[in-house]
Amino acid sequence: MNSRERVLTTIQHKEPDRVPLFFNSIEAKFVRTIAQGDMIKAWNQLGVDVFVIARRSWCGDTPTGLGYSPHPPPPEESFGGAIYAGWNGIDEFGRRWEHGRYVGGAVANRDDLQKYSPELKLNERYSAPLMEDWKKNYFDHAFALFSHSGPLGLTIEAFGLIEFCYALFDKKSLIQESVELKTEWFIETSKYAVELGVDIVIMGDDMGFKGHGYVSPSDFKELAFPYYRRIVDSIPVPVFWHSEGYIQDYIPMAIEAGIKGIHGIEPAAGMDMREIKREFGKDLVLLGNMDGNQILCQSDLSLVRKEVDRCLKEGMEGGGYMLSIAGSAHEGIHQEALIEMCRYLQEAGAYSK
Repeated sequence: MNSRERVLTTIQHKEPDRVPLFFNSIEAKFVRTIAQGDMIKAWNQLGVDVFVIARRSWCGDTPTGLGYSPHPPPPEESFGGAIYAGWNGIDEFGRRWEHGRYVGGAVANRDDLQKYSPELKLNERYSAPLMEDWKKNYFDHAFALFSHSGPLGLTIEAFGLIEFCYALFDKKSLIQESVELKTEWFIETSKYAVELGVDIVIMGDDMGFKGHGYVSPSDFKELAFPYYRRIVDSIPVPVFWHSEGYIQDYIPMAIEAGIKGIHGIEPAAGMDMREIKREFGKDLVLLGNMDGNQILCQSDLSLVRKEVDRCLKEGMEGGGYMLSIAGSAHEGIHQEALIEMCRYLQEAGAYSK
């Protein structure tokens, strides 16, 4: 099987020749050291089965998030997402940044919400010629759209978490308006990516801390479920959901909304993939649950192989599983550990026929 066949077979909950490998994003430093700055070469050397593109976003007048570029961005930026390196200000969604780190939200009223409701800018967010080139030259791979632009997560970040919690009591109509606007933006930008040729859309909507979610299940049902349903109904390819943290209480509603897969399944947050596979594996494709905060941040490669074995044992039976780091390939990860994870999957992730 080639990578595309492997991924599509997995999405159909069938067993391919081996478990596919997926990264939602990979730090630019690895691209430089592994493949001299060539993103495609890095993906191929690591054995990645899904090529990921990301929407560009804006901080001020500056576009960031060069997830679709085959060439390296500046050293401080990452592939697959927007890192506002060293930047101070408010981005197009109303998120405040100091020295490149998110510090809170700028939306407090309806005027703020209108000010920070971004334009579609479809031709500027995606490179249609580049996607055409990728589809022509790498037709044997699957393609995914990934970005942290889910409607409820963006709303929480635009308000700021503490302010959002207060707004649940006295500004809920404003929250709903924000989620509504961001849902429509997500749908239209995702549909354009589908026109360019992506096979799946991965909605980054972080909803979890360690051990519990951001909102109650009842608030999730009101503020996320109907909008996830609308997104799924509007986009003609499978929609997966990425969230770090503990989201297990939300999974039944995500399935009811039509979500076809989840990425992350963070073990450090209390996400037990064995249990999730047993309870939800018939409905969801699982992408995860490699520990990227401890196991991959050290140099004992035997521990890396042991972690891969655990993930495969818990996730691969019957198909419907792709090996992935629970988060991203961030700068704290040990490069040799990252390479060994990918190499060992080729050996240990084969299905017996």
